Amino acid sequence: MIRTFAGLLCLLPLTAIAATPTVTDWSTALRKDAQAMHDDLAANHPGPVDPLNPAFAKANDRGLATALDRAKRTHDFAGYFYAMRAYAGSFDDGHLSFYVPAEDQPALPWRWPGFLTAFDRKGAQRVVTRAGDAPVPLGATLISCEGKPADRVAADNIGGLFGRWQLRAQRVSHGGTLFLDHANPWISRPSRCDFDVNGRSITITLAWQPIDTHSVEQRLKSTYQRAHEPIGIRTWPDGTVWITLSDFDGEPGGPAAKALGPLIARLRKERDTFVSAPRIVLDLRGNNGGSSDWSRQIAEAIWGEAAVAATDKESIVDWRASVVNIASIREFGDELRKTPGSSKRMLQWADEIVAGMSKAVTDGKPYWRAPPDVEAKTAHPSLPAPRARIFMVTDSGCGSACLDAADLWLELGATHVGAETSADTLYMDIRRTTLPSGVGHLNAAMKVYRGRTRGNNVPLLPKYPYDGNLVDTAVLEHWIVSLPTP
Repeated sequence: MIRTFAGLLCLLPLTAIAATPTVTDWSTALRKDAQAMHDDLAANHPGPVDPLNPAFAKANDRGLATALDRAKRTHDFAGYFYAMRAYAGSFDDGHLSFYVPAEDQPALPWRWPGFLTAFDRKGAQRVVTRAGDAPVPLGATLISCEGKPADRVAADNIGGLFGRWQLRAQRVSHGGTLFLDHANPWISRPSRCDFDVNGRSITITLAWQPIDTHSVEQRLKSTYQRAHEPIGIRTWPDGTVWITLSDFDGEPGGPAAKALGPLIARLRKERDTFVSAPRIVLDLRGNNGGSSDWSRQIAEAIWGEAAVAATDKESIVDWRASVVNIASIREFGDELRKTPGSSKRMLQWADEIVAGMSKAVTDGKPYWRAPPDVEAKTAHPSLPAPRARIFMVTDSGCGSACLDAADLWLELGATHVGAETSADTLYMDIRRTTLPSGVGHLNAAMKVYRGRTRGNNVPLLPKYPYDGNLVDTAVLEHWIVSLPTP
């Protein structure tokens, strides 16, 4: 289970950027980019030819129709951007996204009504930050707006942009933007809302007012934060080994690779010491995914290659065979060859996929089915099982290759603690492409899993849920020590 391409978070950044001079007709840009996105997905994504997902092609057609209709009423960047974001979000797939690089984004104004809400652990939307003259106090609970229930307001105004709104992780991550206006013309910002204040219902009229980008950034920290500590290993006085794994980016020679390579080498070299510790903590907080090869190497260093190879029996992988996908994997392989210390297994993997998809294209087949991982059939010397109790910490942002890591480590015996994870579909391995405008870009998957134990868009639930603030590492450490032993 190797995923090589990292996903992107496709929110507009908070920093205001000067407008690009390359696009003057945003209606035409939307029309051309939406059509190109539709056609790219039809030709290169595994979904349109997936016999187990006949709804995908219909969703693609439906998304295009909506975008083309909106193009008739689009006059600026905001209309273009949010129409394309909604098109991508309609697939409910974290590996299918639209984004615009920061340098190509015009500055858009921010507005708010003097307060922001966030989802609490019970799913209620509570005021968590406010201006001094805000009409509602901290802790007030949103009931409805214009008669529409609070959860429906959030689903309509935020969920459509991000998709997968049924996931708690999505609501927790993005719920804080409900009372932020960033010039999206395709939604209706509420004007009157009902709140519960200490058991009493009050109705307020929202006075939307400008707010600067720095203030937005600071206010949003009250709605959602993630720990993102440097990759590394540290040992507590009692011998507990804490391994911070906040990034699995697959870029050859990138910052993650430069940190993870030496970390894994140390794990292998000092394995006997590490696995004899009272506990090992694999800290995935802040990890957005990247390459699953990192988590496999970590597992081999801790549990041993034989134990890891024994897990290679579940998934079958079908790659959408297309010239564009072949070029993407070939380019990745070329980068690996130019990067000192690249994984030999990853390079073999890339070459095998290029050859397999090329034959499928020649034969006129929509898919190339990857053979079972050769590691599953390779004899490896067995290592003694770790004596340490192994904990795995996740937050709500754990998705993509972070979830691959969690799947593998759980099967090997790790104990899951922390927060419910995000989730992903069965479509994997992102290819990036530039759309005709030169401003918009598409991320889309190239392969589909068959028979994966964890289902489509299904999150992982921790054995020991953590009710505290996952950003506070010191308190989290104390809590983990208090957990019962088997």
